[in-house]
Amino acid sequence: MHTIFHSRPVVSESKRVSELELMKKSLEIQLQEMAKTVQKQQEMIALAKRDTLTGLRSRQGISEQIDALLHADCEGTFFIMDMDNFKNVNDTYGHMEGDQVLIRFAKGLKKAVDVNDIAARLGGDEFMVFSPGHYNKYELKAKAQRIIRQIERELITPGRLMRVTVSMGIASAPLDGVDYKALYGNSDKALYYVKNEGKNGYRFFSDISETYKSISEEIRLHSSLGEITKRLKERKMEGSYEVEYNDFEKIYRFMERNLIREHREVQCVLFTLDDYTETDEIVLQEQLAYLQHAVVSSLRKGDVTTKYSSSQVLALLMDVNRDNADLVVNRILGKYRREAGKKEMRVIYDIQQLLASEEVS
Repeated sequence: MHTIFHSRPVVSESKRVSELELMKKSLEIQLQEMAKTVQKQQEMIALAKRDTLTGLRSRQGISEQIDALLHADCEGTFFIMDMDNFKNVNDTYGHMEGDQVLIRFAKGLKKAVDVNDIAARLGGDEFMVFSPGHYNKYELKAKAQRIIRQIERELITPGRLMRVTVSMGIASAPLDGVDYKALYGNSDKALYYVKNEGKNGYRFFSDISETYKSISEEIRLHSSLGEITKRLKERKMEGSYEVEYNDFEKIYRFMERNLIREHREVQCVLFTLDDYTETDEIVLQEQLAYLQHAVVSSLRKGDVTTKYSSSQVLALLMDVNRDNADLVVNRILGKYRREAGKKEMRVIYDIQQLLASEEVS
């Protein structure tokens, strides 16, 4: 019996290495193609989450992202804002110009927010910013003012007489809510409050909720006129009568319609912190407070004052002619300089006499 052996072909080591190298390259190519596909899908998803007009985030996916951040830390602040009288821009200059205004709004917003903030266009002229983490009230006020100022700078258009301002509502976690829905809803209520109070400013939901609470606590079913007038007189007045801008506007109109007819002279004065654009927000806020105090404390009880913007104060001087108005203003500026310290800013002013309403052109 004969045993027959069949010899197997001997595969060299170098050939095996070569085959493995080819397999490795093939796998690398496949992985690269898969990575390109995944990247393309991610880019398409990211593009879908971007607002095509402004380049900001769109509403899509925002709530989930904010809820995830709040779940991890449960601290953060939600700013919601829109343009005042935006409809008038579209009606006056057309929708193409309106789109340009929205683009400039977004540009200003991008410049004002911090690197960790989430900024988005929610739709129309409504925008939002979410700032994760803890901020105190002072820091939030400075941030709100910085955002509004930067946006309004971008919205200045040479040759356009229409002024576009910004209104903002603010809600913070955990005080005003612990998820997107609650923060959005409460900041929107604060925004509505700003709109109702004359626009062009910001409010914290925590402040207006306390206001509504105090009002509800003071409600009485019946009161006599004597009781009402007694409560009205309880507040002691020092210096000028300081009001919000929307109330100032009503008083101004009232004076136009009535007091001027009685041949009483009323001067309207605008104080402006000049060259403020490069000033630190906190310094600007401090200097405006000094200016406000100088104005309010230097005037009489019959005069009326209001903060007009983050760098301007308005005043109505009752029964004062132009020469005396200049003396009053110089007294105010002297007091401001004494209180402002080394960070004192240049203050300019403008004075106009109120005219009866039928004389106003």
